Amino acid sequence: MQSRSRRTAVLALLVPLAVASPVLAGTSLNEVGALLVYPIIIGSAVQETFVTVTNAGPSAVVAHVAYINGDTTPISEGGAGYCYECDFDLPLSGSDTETLVITKTPSGIAIQSEDLNLSLSCPFPYGMIVLSLEDVDGNVLTENVLLGEEVVVDYATGTTYSIPAISFQGGNGGNSDREFSFDDQEYSKLPRVVAADFLAPDLGQGGVTAELALFTLGFERQFPPVVNCDVVGFDADENAFSSSIQFGCWDVVGLCEISPEFCYPNLGLYGNLDTHGWLLVNCRVDQDADGSFDTDGGVHGAILQTAGTGADIRRNTPGAGSMSSTDAWARLLSQSVTTGDPVRLLLGGSISTPGLD
Repeated sequence: MQSRSRRTAVLALLVPLAVASPVLAGTSLNEVGALLVYPIIIGSAVQETFVTVTNAGPSAVVAHVAYINGDTTPISEGGAGYCYECDFDLPLSGSDTETLVITKTPSGIAIQSEDLNLSLSCPFPYGMIVLSLEDVDGNVLTENVLLGEEVVVDYATGTTYSIPAISFQGGNGGNSDREFSFDDQEYSKLPRVVAADFLAPDLGQGGVTAELALFTLGFERQFPPVVNCDVVGFDADENAFSSSIQFGCWDVVGLCEISPEFCYPNLGLYGNLDTHGWLLVNCRVDQDADGSFDTDGGVHGAILQTAGTGADIRRNTPGAGSMSSTDAWARLLSQSVTTGDPVRLLLGGSISTPGLD
């Protein structure tokens, strides 16, 4: 990941949020869909992630689960392959709900079903899950019957947060294979711009953290794309500041890593000690990593925050907002009105992955 800080005029970047558009507004997050993305799976010795999927339809289907590796460690250095996948099938009867429990292992993660006789392992320490809909013969369906959520529990701090799965609605352009087109024909598009407000992170007593989990679906398994994002922040006085980041198919990055200007007491470096701000993320994707960025938008994700015991939430009024215990919260990034350009995700078929044979 690369980042660079700069203060800049950002009016051009605001256009997607300010101008209404007659096209679809990207995925509808409050609707059932045909494909779900769980934006953050992290293996931790003290954490468990509970991934729930529900078949809201009356007929039996199969949820094809692709857990995509977000670890950029090269294979030559012992990595398991950035943007590779572990995949398996999760059968769902009509009106069925299943929950997967994901825990850390010495070599990656373990995946267990709470209800089914399913116990798997995968050598990827963190990443995301893409869950698509199939019939019992392995044909991909675009019926909108899936909904889901993930809950992350940290047993060391006693904190939890939940994030709804990002649902992509299916259309009439499906062709039954694992080449997924987010083009408002087969599936709804990803947004052009995503945004979030945030409590400014700092390294003071107790500490407040803020992280962005970002992903694109514009790539082929085993072949990471290149994603360049402008991250533009605003303080409470509407002062703008910005930086940029680069990643492949998936990344988690702290706001302080993006730039010190996103951190208290430097928020925007305007000297007003703001504790809250908001940001927008505007990305371009080079889907085949050939040096030509062919897609505007095509990125989504979530923002994750924690505040430790003793952290001062109202930092401009010392002592007024001191935390008595550690807390955590998370939410999906808000998407802009204007949708991004079409992207394609190419996943494997019945592949053989260590631990999932």
